[in-house]
This record gives sequence, C-alpha cells and structure tokens, in this order.
Amino acid sequence: MMTLPFLLSAAVAAAVPLQAKADSVPELRVILDRYIGAVGGRDAIEKFTTRVMKGRLVTDLPTREPPVHESNGFWLYGVPGKYLYVQQSAFGTRRKGFDGDICWSWAGRNISHDAHYDRMFAWLVDPQNALRMWEYFPDMKVAGRRVLEGRSVYRVDIDDDESHALYFDVETGLLAWLGYNRGLRDYREVDGVLVPFQMALSRKGGSSTYVFETIEHKAPIDDARFSPPTR
Repeated sequence: MMTLPFLLSAAVAAAVPLQAKADSVPELRVILDRYIGAVGGRDAIEKFTTRVMKGRLVTDLPTREPPVHESNGFWLYGVPGKYLYVQQSAFGTRRKGFDGDICWSWAGRNISHDAHYDRMFAWLVDPQNALRMWEYFPDMKVAGRRVLEGRSVYRVDIDDDESHALYFDVETGLLAWLGYNRGLRDYREVDGVLVPFQMALSRKGGSSTYVFETIEHKAPIDDARFSPPTR
C-alpha cells in the first residue's frame, strides 16, 4: 500500500513560491511518462476498458454535531470518455452521468440534461485515465516545482486558474492533487496498477472524502447505463 498523506489548501499553495532553477523541472512529457510508469505501465493500463468503484462519502465539519458524518453507499461506473455516479441517501437515489455528449443529473422525477461536467471527476473514473491526460486537460503546461507539506511536487497548469493545477509527486511520480482541494491518497495496487482509494476534498470549515472500498476492472457495463433516463 502506498499512501500520500499530504493536505494542501489554497493558502498553502499561494504562500509557497515556485523554485527558480529551470533545470530542476523536467519537460511535461517526462512527467507524464513517469506517471504512467509509476501507475503500472502503458501495457497494464491499456487492458482496462471498465472501472467500477464502490465506497462511501465521509464528511468532517467541526461546526456540525456530530462533526463526522458518513453517507450511504455510492457507486461509480466508468469507461473511457463516459461515467455514471449513483448515490443512495435517506432522500432516495441520485444519479449523475456523462454519455459522451450530454452531462445529465437525475433525482426522483427531476432530470437535467445540462448538468455541470466535472472533467476532474470524469478523469478519476476513467479506467485508462493515466493514458488520456491530454484528452481531459488539453492545455497542460509545466509551471514549476513546489514544496507542499514537506514533499516536492511538479505543478502542471491546465488553464489560467492556478487553483485548477495538477500536482505530481517528485519522489513517486504519482499524481497527488487535482486542483488545490482534491487530494489523491492511499494508492493501492489493483490488477497490477496503482489506484487512489481516497479523494479528499478540502472545503470551507472541513472536508469531504470519497473513500473507495472496492475498485473493480473489466466488469461488464451496459453502455445504456450512461444515457439519461427517459422519465
């Protein structure tokens, strides 16, 4: 098991300057190739065409009593370019998906065909995500090197907003952060590749953590599952 226990905030990111030595930062292709190798290698990743992730959402808000709350279970279904999120709660079942063209959400009888497309969330569920970085983040460019929580990371910008940057751990080569507030933690080997078993979202006054209990590859998924409900 490999765990990346660092926690980043917007304030920390803004306070730590980029290192000035240009020769200490490799080219983007080197960072991405090393990441692919750290995950398990191109051949291993290409074997996967589906990913199913089952888990729970743990919310920690000190201002609430009790401060720690666990949601009912959720499921994530992913194929390259498509995903579905299903969450159960006391209020019923909620679904959100992307069928390759339409990002939709459904709760009870209410359906939206113009839901927000979260490319970082979509990337996480893609079983070949390490090989498809350019498809999700086509404007990537290396912005420098930082020290975050005592660890060196390469910062890769994906647009003009620094808070959206990707951070790759210099020592391990693994992707450690999706933006300033989504930490990828607890990397474990599944079917020969490393996958984060936690995605921690820092939020005002606390945090919400997606804890993945099981991650399965190659499970059959009907493509119709990604399409919005007809009613």
